[in-house]
Amino acid sequence: MKKRLLIISLMSMISLFAFSQDKLYFHNGKIAEGKVIETSDIFIKFIYKGEDIVNTMSRNALEKVELASGRVMELSQKIIIESPYDYDKVRVVYDKNEVLGLKSLGQIEKHSSGTWSFSITAGHFSEKTLKKIRKEAAKRGGCIVLILSSQSKSGTLFSAGHASMTGEIYTY
Repeated sequence: MKKRLLIISLMSMISLFAFSQDKLYFHNGKIAEGKVIETSDIFIKFIYKGEDIVNTMSRNALEKVELASGRVMELSQKIIIESPYDYDKVRVVYDKNEVLGLKSLGQIEKHSSGTWSFSITAGHFSEKTLKKIRKEAAKRGGCIVLILSSQSKSGTLFSAGHASMTGEIYTY
């Protein structure tokens, strides 16, 4: 009798471990169960419970992952934008893999120009334009901006400096 009870409890424990799932906690409050296949510095690949399709999700979209083994991987801090004045919290990225799984709020294009001075570099105008993009993203409630294109030119004796950037705003 004791032997039978031991075998039954052992079998149930083995089945629990065989069917245990990883849990993915998203910044938007959703929790998904599945199996993590691969992790990198930028994204995580996983399969939802009951599916065979491999999904790729940016680490920026996930707060943490609880693995079936019990280990917890902290992935990213949630960026909270409460007003347009939080523009300095807006994160700027240049790789489209860093926004996988985030919700797009639309594209944005901003320009900056200035005097025809040799002392003001193209970097000055790029910083100015990037600040405008971050302010607009915060105004729309976005927390991450993917820069799609960027151009800048220093001022010369006969022409003013100029910078132009296009980006896409994302939120959770």
